Amino acid sequence: MIKNDSITKKIGLPYLFGAALFACTSAFSMSVQAADLGGDCCADLEQRIAELEATTATKGNRKVSLTISGWVTEQVMGWSDGLKTDAYVGTSLNDLGNRLHFDGSAKINSEWSAGYSLRIDVVGANGFVQDAHNPDGGEGPPDTLNSYWWVKSERLGRVSVGRQSQATDDVWVDVSGAGSIFAANLVDFDGQNFQLVPNGSRTRAKARWGDLATCYTTGVGIFADCGGDRTNNIRYDSPTINGFMLSTSYGEAYYYDFAIRHNYDGPTWTTAFGAGFARNTAHRINAITPDYYAQASFAALHKPTGLFGSIYYGHENPEGDYKPTDQLYVKGGVRASLNKLGATVFYGEYGNDNDMFSGLLGGAVFSGVTDVCDGFAGTGGKIDTACGAAGPNNVKATGSTFDRFGFGIVQEIDAASAAFWLKYKNYGADVDFVADGVHGNEDMKHLHIFALGGAVFF
Repeated sequence: MIKNDSITKKIGLPYLFGAALFACTSAFSMSVQAADLGGDCCADLEQRIAELEATTATKGNRKVSLTISGWVTEQVMGWSDGLKTDAYVGTSLNDLGNRLHFDGSAKINSEWSAGYSLRIDVVGANGFVQDAHNPDGGEGPPDTLNSYWWVKSERLGRVSVGRQSQATDDVWVDVSGAGSIFAANLVDFDGQNFQLVPNGSRTRAKARWGDLATCYTTGVGIFADCGGDRTNNIRYDSPTINGFMLSTSYGEAYYYDFAIRHNYDGPTWTTAFGAGFARNTAHRINAITPDYYAQASFAALHKPTGLFGSIYYGHENPEGDYKPTDQLYVKGGVRASLNKLGATVFYGEYGNDNDMFSGLLGGAVFSGVTDVCDGFAGTGGKIDTACGAAGPNNVKATGSTFDRFGFGIVQEIDAASAAFWLKYKNYGADVDFVADGVHGNEDMKHLHIFALGGAVFF
């Protein structure tokens, strides 16, 4: 899910799961929809906004309505990288950061309608850009996330044109509630820009955690949801038939994708499924090379017990002399009714990506690393030592592993349309390399993240 043209991921607000999470349940109603993380991380949030429309400020001309909605989210994020411990105040990147939505629609006749969507990212310090030396990372003027018009037929579906998420953004689905999605997401919203520290070293590398979680499609270290940025495109979403919706989009020089989603909300189970395939040859954001990207996700909630879980898998196959990558993300927990405020959500999460080290190959968005030797110069670690002995031209990164796990608790407050969380995340990684034909491995100190935060919807 992701940001603007300067960095970007992963996630405008969903039309899909109804269009990345097009199947999160509403944070407060546990019903399912799909995401478009259709630009956002969670269709669940789109559904929540629909529920609040009766109380939002509404105005417009005589023919076209205007509905204003959105959310404000901030957190106190503590961190420890093995060299220092500190705490920052900030939000997440645009998709889960502070948002302002302007939506309008008008009936043409009994079947047809038309409308528009404008999404504004209210930029502030955020955990996606902050690092050990920069507590104010990400601050800047408001930025446009989505800006498009649409025409819809109840029988034929919807066509939208403008800046928006692609059909496969994002295919991840979650039915645990919007508050849980803000706290735990498959995208690396917290800490990706912190510097790597090789084990045995007391020096931070130039390379960042995001350099080991970089998508070829976007050239940004987001860990997963590699199609999760917005482009200027034309998109089609079919009507929902027996819970199924088909979507496709095309644009931004040469990008096309296809997605299928299914939502089910029965008396005992809520389930959601999403799968997508994308082809990119456009120079979107900081794209490294043309590629193919496939992804799939499934989530389920057992209503009587509150037990829930979701699993996501993504595979990116680049052109040229680059290694394919794999991403896995799993989340599970329980929604419990412990008090009258709202649901209390307990969750755990795990993520793994393999060979997403393309941020070490040059042109990394945040670190500016030019090659693996530049990324670890001066640290005194294994890669730095090998570069000194063999020379930069004879040392190459050949593989990487990035593992993360975390857990937390979320308290939803129905009367205030709010959710508050306390969470912990742990990042670990290693890099394989070869120097003059000799193979080696560099292990990194773990990054620990603690956060107390909240979101208020309006």
